[in-house]
Amino acid sequence: MGFFIEDINIFYLTLYGGIVIGLLFDFYRSLRRNFKVVRKISFLFDLIFWILITVVIFITINTLEKFDLRYYHFVALFLGFALYYYTISKYVFIVFNKIISFITSLFKKTAHYIVSFLNNLYYIIIYSIHLIFDIICYIPSVLLSNKRKRKNKKGVGI
Repeated sequence: MGFFIEDINIFYLTLYGGIVIGLLFDFYRSLRRNFKVVRKISFLFDLIFWILITVVIFITINTLEKFDLRYYHFVALFLGFALYYYTISKYVFIVFNKIISFITSLFKKTAHYIVSFLNNLYYIIIYSIHLIFDIICYIPSVLLSNKRKRKNKKGVGI
């Protein structure tokens, strides 16, 4: 009787592994929906996703059974995924989409403000250098030019 209860507990824990797989699947779908880059190189991201799922399955089975693989592990993983997918998946998917869109908009706004600040800083530096150049070169030139004009006017009238 003790082995049966232990197997049922392991079955339930393996259901949670299926739910984690469902969460990862929804996160992956959200990434694909929100980023064009993920869609363009989807083969690479599919491969990463399946490697991650394989790692989750191995960790789940290793933690529970020390790699004593039984058929009900796969049944429980499938049932956990199906249970998650047909119950709360669409709500979690919406939440993931909102989180990802919030993070991307926050990143875009931050990048926009940084670029705007750097652009303004650039103009402040350029205009400051221009002002210094005018003070050093142009103003003395104008003063000397006015002095020459006054000298020439005095010399012409004699």
